Amino acid sequence: MSDATQPMPKQRSVVQWGLIAVLATLVAIAAVPSYLNGQWPWSADLPVPHIQAVRSLIDTPLEIPGWEATFHQEVNIGRNRWSLAEYRRPGSTDAEDESFALLLRPQMGTDQQPEVEWVDLRGAQSWQVADRHTVRFTATVDGRSPVPVTTRYFRGVDERNTFAVMQWYAWPSRGHFAPGKWFWADQAQQWQQRQHMPWVAVSVLLPIEPVGNIRPHTETITAIAQSVQRGLLTSTFAE
Repeated sequence: MSDATQPMPKQRSVVQWGLIAVLATLVAIAAVPSYLNGQWPWSADLPVPHIQAVRSLIDTPLEIPGWEATFHQEVNIGRNRWSLAEYRRPGSTDAEDESFALLLRPQMGTDQQPEVEWVDLRGAQSWQVADRHTVRFTATVDGRSPVPVTTRYFRGVDERNTFAVMQWYAWPSRGHFAPGKWFWADQAQQWQQRQHMPWVAVSVLLPIEPVGNIRPHTETITAIAQSVQRGLLTSTFAE
């Protein structure tokens, strides 16, 4: 039979596509409560790649290209363990924008998921938050596809300090400040690779002038955030 006389494949009807969409929605609705309750009944024993390297961030400061760690310690925020480190450019002075603080909450258990890290951190720092908005960037590492990252960026003011703050959850293929984005990436990882997606909560604190405008510092802190994400990709999440 020639190509011209072959029967055309039957197209799905609008009703069929509607049923598929409804079923997909029901699956998603059924999965979300389990995520919020920290329950994974169908995948509790799946491994987490890079988990040892992720856990080590509590004890060892992250290596960040172009920066050196001058201080590091473990701190408790809420009920969770965080890594606090300070970085400075090699050979720099105390000039503004030449140092920053990095708070990381690494995934410590295979059953841990991102939850309320940003709420805990804001409460612990007693920040007055202003000018909150989204900043996007791409982190590139030789030999790997570019990794898109979407952050939340704001000014945090406490009794003594003012910071430009950039936050996101990092994982090997992406970064996003919303835990739900990690949830869907983790679901795909489970179905495709039969393993969970590792993650690290990241918060970059750049000191600025008292109650200052964070907009002029956006380029500087974004470059720092890109270096942090690259550091995670080349060490913690190294293939």
